[in-house]
Formats: sequence, C-alpha cells, structure tokens
Amino acid sequence: MKSLKNLSILIVSLVLFCSFSLKDSPSYVGKWKGEDKGDIGYLTLTKDGYALFEFEGQILGGKSFTMRGNEASMHYEVEKKENYYHIDFIIKQLKDDETLGTLEGIFKMNSESQMVLAVGFDGTPRPTNFESDAITLNKID
Repeated sequence: MKSLKNLSILIVSLVLFCSFSLKDSPSYVGKWKGEDKGDIGYLTLTKDGYALFEFEGQILGGKSFTMRGNEASMHYEVEKKENYYHIDFIIKQLKDDETLGTLEGIFKMNSESQMVLAVGFDGTPRPTNFESDAITLNKID
C-alpha cells in the first residue's frame, strides 16, 4: 500500500512538472531582418551558438566560411545585463581554433519579435547605448 502511495505521488509530480512548458531557446535565437541606410541584411543566431551575417547575398559566419583565405567559424556569446545584453561575435580559425577577431555589441529585446542591436565594427569598443548606429531587427524565423 505504501509503495502504491509513493507511485501515485511520483506520477502526479511528473504530470505537474511536464505540464509546465519550458522554452527551448532564448527569444533572441532565430533569423532576424534589418535595414541599415537603405540596405537589407540578416542576422541568424542559432541554438548551438553560431552567428551568421548575410548582406547582399554574401554570408559571413556560421560553422564554416572563408575569411581572408582561412576557413573560419563565427559563434556568439551573450551575457545578460540589467536592461540589455552584451553580445560578442567571435571569429575563430578552424584549423587551430585561433581567434581571428571579436566584434562586441549590445542588444535589447523590444518584444519576442523585435531586437535593437548596436555593434562596434572596425575595432571600435562595445557600444554603451543605442543612440547611434543601432539597428532594429525583426524576427522572420
């Protein structure tokens, strides 16, 4: 009788636990579309930590791409801050895992389907606000 009671408690616990749905991935994972000075571009952040930039049909990033004649990959790391996130896009050479470069940025989520991103390109430091050179991206996938 005692084992039946324990089994019943276990089953009820599992049913309750399984009834709550946990998100598979953070809201920033997916494909995003944005416009910068009239040009359309895309950013993809994958569940497994890779990042891809697509602009005018050219793709930079992902698990494997060519950069300056080297096979490379680009992944991203995110750190939650109080009202926004830090994001680092890290480009590594595939043959020896050497870091070729890092782009530092910030982003905030306006909603599940809209993100504002600011990135320090050309070796500039991580932006500290969204007042200049920020791009609004809309989730498309």
